Amino acid sequence: MKITLRFVSLNPSATWHRLVERQLTYLQSLTAMTAAQAVLVHLRDARPAFRVLVLLEGPGPDLHAEACDHTLEAALLKATQNLEQQIQARKTRRMERGKSHLQLSPSSSQWTHAWAGQTICRKGNMRRGVGARGSLPRLTNGRSSG
Repeated sequence: MKITLRFVSLNPSATWHRLVERQLTYLQSLTAMTAAQAVLVHLRDARPAFRVLVLLEGPGPDLHAEACDHTLEAALLKATQNLEQQIQARKTRRMERGKSHLQLSPSSSQWTHAWAGQTICRKGNMRRGVGARGSLPRLTNGRSSG
C-alpha cells in the first residue's frame, strides 16, 4: 500500500508518521487498499486546532473521512473510527445484497407446500382430502381430480 502523508502548518515528525502508518495498517487489515492519503492540519486560530483528512483508495468507491479535535491523536482516532464504520457498513451491504438477490423459480412461487392429508393447489388454495385409492389426487390445470 502506498501512503502519502502531508502536513499543513505542522512540523513533520517521526512520531506522527508512525501513528498514521499504524492506523492505516489497521484499516488495511479490514479491507483491500491500494493507496492511502492523509493530510494533518494544524489550525492555529481555530478551535479545535487539529484536523485530519484521510482518503483510502481500493477496489470500488474510495473511502474518505475528516475529523477535528483538540489533539492530533484524537482527530486521527476519530477519522480512523469513521473509516472503520464505513468499511463495516460496506461489508454488511454486500452480505445483504447477496442474500436479497435470491429469486424463486417460477414454479415455486405458484405452488404452496403441502402438509399430510392436504392437496397442493395453485395460488395458495389448500384442499383437504385423499384420492380414490388412498393417494393424493393428480393435479391438472390447477385443479385436483381424483
